[in-house]
This record gives sequence, C-alpha cells and structure tokens, in this order.
Amino acid sequence: MADTAAAPPAGENRKETLSKASAVMFEKVSKHLQGELYASTEDYTLLEKMNEVTTAKFKELTEQAATINQDMSKLREESSELVPALDQIDVLETSVEELVNTATLLDDYAKKLEGKYKEIIVARRS
Repeated sequence: MADTAAAPPAGENRKETLSKASAVMFEKVSKHLQGELYASTEDYTLLEKMNEVTTAKFKELTEQAATINQDMSKLREESSELVPALDQIDVLETSVEELVNTATLLDDYAKKLEGKYKEIIVARRS
C-alpha cells in the first residue's frame, strides 16, 4: 500500500510517460531516418562522381581506339603500297642468285680454260 500512496494518479502518470516516450521515440526515429537519408545522399553523390569519372575514361578510351584505328588504316595502306616494291626486290634477289650461279660457272670454266692453256703452252715449249 505504500506504493499507491506515493504514486501520482495512474492515468495522468501513464499519459505523461507515454507522451515523453513517444516524443523520445519520434526524435530517435527522426534522427535515424535523417542518418539514412544522409547516407543515401552520400552514396548517390559518390555514384554520380564515379559515373562521371567512368564516362570520362570511356571517352578517353574511345578516342584512343579511334586513333589506333586510324593508325592501323595508315599502316595497311602503306603496307599495300610496299607490296610492289617487295615483289621487285624478290625478283631482283632471284636474278642476283642466278647471276652469282652463272658467275660461278663462268669462273669454273675460266679455270678449266686456263689449265688447258697452260697445258698447251707447256706442250709447245717442250
């Protein structure tokens, strides 16, 4: 019975306690929601910045790819222009090989003739 004498009326105390608890709850829920919104805003801002950086990088890569494509086209063109000259070099190389072979045969023949000439001269002197 000592508890009932010291306690204020139950209905008024409950309303006040409930009101204070509700106010604290709403304040904490509000802070929590504000924190969530702030975190979402920060995430969105970070994603936006990452998107901008990625867009810039892709633009740079696209430009590099275009430059490489142009360079490759030039190289193909220059390579196709060199084909006739390379074909002429191949023909010239074949001709030089044939000339070397002919010169070798001529040198061998000249050595045989020189040998026969020496034999004839030696035979006439004797």
